[in-house]
Parts: sequence; structure tokens; C-alpha cells
Amino acid sequence: MESKWSCKLTRNAEADLDSILRYLAVELANPNAAAAFADKLQAAMEEACTFPESGSLVINEYLPTTGVRKKVIGNYLMYYLPDPAEETVSVLRIVYGRRNIDEILRYIGV
Repeated sequence: MESKWSCKLTRNAEADLDSILRYLAVELANPNAAAAFADKLQAAMEEACTFPESGSLVINEYLPTTGVRKKVIGNYLMYYLPDPAEETVSVLRIVYGRRNIDEILRYIGV
């Protein structure tokens, strides 16, 4: 099923993705893991664009706005914000799941 919605990465999400791919491909010397993660991320983004409310709603006192959702991608979390008026999904952050999530959400940049 193809969506009319578009998907975009924020600068923070782009930096997160670069860091994750560099870590997997270079520091762990596992380019296959980096490619697999990129594929899984792409699938999660496509799913979010097709079904914008499919991710879990994030309830957190540090979020300046409501409507932020998340999807689990292996050990990582993809935070995104659907905008029905613009029919876009903005990927806000892609972070390792064991990081201090409160601290990340405090500065998510919504």
C-alpha cells in the first residue's frame, strides 16, 4: 500500500543516522549490520508514512508537544511526528534504546 504522505529526517535524525551507521560499519567493522539497519529504518519510515499513527504514542513530561510517536528498530528507537495538515512524517531522532530517554526527549527539537 503506497502512501500520499512524505517522510523527512530532521537534522538531528540525520546526525543520529550518520553516527549509528558509522558505529556499525566502522567501529564494529560490520558493514552488513549497517546495511541491515538502514533497510530496517527505511521499512519503519515507509510504515510510518503509510500508517502515521502506527507507532506508540510517547507520553513524557519533557515533550513540548503532543503527537510524537515511536517505533522500535532492533536496539534503536525512531521518534517521529506526523503532520496531517501537511501529510508529512518528520523523523525527529533515532537513538539507542538504552540511552537516557528523558534527556533525549527534553531536547528533541519539536
